[in-house]
Order: sequence, then C-alpha cells, then structure tokens
Amino acid sequence: MEKKREWLNRFLIDYLILFVTWGGMFRRSFNCDTLFHYVRPQTDIIGRCEGGRYLSGLMDYILWQFGLTTADHTGITVFIAVFLIAVSVWMVQRSFEDKVSCGNGYGKIAYYAVTGLMFSNVLFSESLMFGECSLMFGLAYLFASTGIFLFTKKKYAAAFLLFLCSTMEYQVAVVYAAIILSAWIFVHQEYKITVRTVVQELLCGCVTFGAGLLNMMSITVLVKTGILEKAEKGAGIGDIMGKIGLCAKDLVSLLKDSRGLLPGAGLPLLIMVFAIVITLRKFLKDRNRMAVLYYFLLLAAMTMMVYVLPMVQASSMLYPRLIWIFYIMQSMLLLIAFICAEDVVRTVMCYVCCGYLAVQMMFCHIIVTNHMVSNTLDKTYVMMFCQEVEKYEAQTGIRVEKLAVGNDTNCPSSYNNVYYKTDQINERALGIVTNTLVNAVSGREFEKVSMDETVFREHFEGKNWDYFDASEQLVILGDTAYWVIF
Repeated sequence: MEKKREWLNRFLIDYLILFVTWGGMFRRSFNCDTLFHYVRPQTDIIGRCEGGRYLSGLMDYILWQFGLTTADHTGITVFIAVFLIAVSVWMVQRSFEDKVSCGNGYGKIAYYAVTGLMFSNVLFSESLMFGECSLMFGLAYLFASTGIFLFTKKKYAAAFLLFLCSTMEYQVAVVYAAIILSAWIFVHQEYKITVRTVVQELLCGCVTFGAGLLNMMSITVLVKTGILEKAEKGAGIGDIMGKIGLCAKDLVSLLKDSRGLLPGAGLPLLIMVFAIVITLRKFLKDRNRMAVLYYFLLLAAMTMMVYVLPMVQASSMLYPRLIWIFYIMQSMLLLIAFICAEDVVRTVMCYVCCGYLAVQMMFCHIIVTNHMVSNTLDKTYVMMFCQEVEKYEAQTGIRVEKLAVGNDTNCPSSYNNVYYKTDQINERALGIVTNTLVNAVSGREFEKVSMDETVFREHFEGKNWDYFDASEQLVILGDTAYWVIF
C-alpha cells in the first residue's frame, strides 16, 4: 500500500505540472488543420491511413459514425491527452525507479523538475495546437512509454508490439522511446561499453526503429495493393549534405532560443552544458575514461535521433512537433547528471532545473495566450465579413453563395500582435484556409471559387494593408464575394 500511495502521489505531481503548463488549452481552440478536420473529417480519416496512422484513423472513423469528430470539443480532447501524457511521464519514472534514489527533499524536487521538462516545454506546444490530433499524440506517447517500461523488464516482444501501436498513432513516438531507452541502457550498464551493452543497444534499435520501419513498409504494401491511393509522405535521403546543413542550423536555433520561443539568451545551451559538466565531473573524478567515451557517443546518438525523421523524409520538414524530442534529450541528460550527482550538487540542480522548468512553463502560457488571441482575431474578422455579406443581401435581395479569396502583396502567416510563433505554432487560419474558416464560423456553405483576375486587377492589385478594412478588401458582385486578406 505504501508503494502504491507513492506511485499515486508521483502521478498527481506529474499531472499537476502538466495541468499548470497546458491548462490554457482546455478551452476550445483551432488551427488550420483543425478546421479542415471539422469540415471534412472523412478526408482526414483517409489521410491518417495514408500516413500510416491506422489506429488514429480508426478512432476518428468510429467517432464519425456517431456524428462526432475530435475537432468538436478540442478542450476536452486536449484535457484527456494531457492526462495520458501524465501517465506517460509516470511510466518513464517507473522505468528508472531502480536506478534513481532522490535522497532529500531537494533531490525529489529536482527529479520532478527534470522529468517534468519532458512535455512541459515550448516546442511541444505545437502538438496541442492540433486539437483534433491531441488524442493521437497522447495515445502515441502512452503506448511508447508503456513499451519503454516493458523493455526495462525484458519483455521485448510486448514492448515491440506497443511500439508498433505507437507508430500507428504517430511515428515520432518510437524516436522518443529510443532516446529514453538509450539513456536507461547507459545507466543500467553502469556507463560501461560491454558486449551486453552493445546487444541491448542493438535490441533497442530493433524494437523501436524496427517498428517504425515496419509501419513505413506497410504503407508501401497498401499502396501497391491498391487499398490506399497514395502515401501521405515519401521516404528518401536526397541531398544528404543539404539536409545535414539544415539540421545543424536548426540545432543552433534550438540551443539559442528554441526557434524564437524563448528569450535569446542561449538558455537551452546553458542547461545542456550544465548537465554535461556535472556528468563529466563524476566520470573524471572516478578516472572512468570508458564512461567519458560512452557518454559522448550517447550524446552524439541522441542528437542524431532528434533529426532522424527529417533526414529520412523525401522533403526535410523541421516542424516543432517532430523535433520537440530535443527536450526529451535534455531531460535524459539532466536525469543522468542527477543520478551521477551527490547531494550538494543535487541541491544546485534543484534550483537550476526548477528555474528552467518555470521559464518553460511561463513561455508556454504566453504561447497559449497568443494562440487564443490569434483564434479570436480569426473569428472576429470572419464575423465582420459575414456582417458585410448580410448587409449586402438585405440591400440587394441576392444571396451570396460563392467566396473567392486572395492575398495582398504582403500576407504573413501570423498576426503582428502575436509575438511567439514558428511554423504552425500560432499560425493564423485567415489567409491560409479562409474558405474553411468562414464555413465553420458562419455555419453556411460558401462555394470556393478562384479569384477573378479582372476584379483583382481593378480593386486589389499592388495594394497592401496592415489591418482589416471591409470597404477596401471586400467586393461583392452578384452572388460572389471577393475578399483579399491583409
């Protein structure tokens, strides 16, 4: 009973950290893909399968049969996803419990801060902005975390099966698992390179990346047999040196300010150096050269694993939802440092790691707030558009049935008063999926038509706006509205 009570308390702390970090996302929100799923769930279901995410597609299909979608109540789906992620953190902690002794109160606090960093970081925010996918992400990392726990108990077949299930939700989960298991093997083998170490590392690669490879092969088979029309994403090395250059440039950006989502003070780099120094101090003090060599090999392997998916894709996409596992690497390096540190150093780690986690949580709040601002502006401009349409319809008696959308000469992917953004983090829907947004907000079905060249040339060509002005950016002729987005 005492052990179960300790596990429950640990889970509650893990959940509290995530709840405080991501509670702002428990309101209904959306991004471009959420709107598409809301309007055309059946197309998204096929897309899931074409991307190898069969379990996610099955879940969406079952909901669709009941007249529901995961985009209907994104606050609820994110709430459930955060719960599943808390269980994932708890499972990882259980995997390391035989190797981690927290010691005094400072040690316990440092331990929770280190493991809390896994999912409470600014890059992970992009995953939760896909409200329609949040359950997919939550289940993927839960399957992977359970597989990690089973691997540590030498139940390799069961672990492989769960890793395979995780790829059928989201393929990044197996890379997440490989990074954590690499750290676990490093600690479990007491920092020694032996035949047993090599065998375990190879086994880890087979059950994690092997599951991912099997998932990719299944897509190819289904396409060739005609069950699927096409593969959503292609695999291929292509320009290897160009990809390496892109990844190296991205790593520098992550270490500096996490793609502009943190202050540009190099905080992630400082934390990496902090963890590395503590660990190397222990090994050098013990004159353990093998451990130093093994540690640098581990560091290099983890860094390569962060970018393995962008490297093997035909088009190298460095989305935050793919490379957020950079923070899994940071968390594992800090955990190794924590295991190597004595009580005095753990006290220092308590303050440093808690401060770092607090900074991450604070900027996660700012990102979420910016996301809600972006959503509000999207809906506000659509409602202003609808008011103009209703006014026109009342004056002319003509019902507007069609909508043509264009952009002015400088149409950014996010609003000027949304400050923390990168890729699809705080990407606005207006100007990208305007037709879908209008239909979702208004409840009407405007037919999407192309912008008339003559209308564009007479009313909009060469113009640029920094704000919404219906008198200049909207022209309604007959049953068609022509709207140029600023």
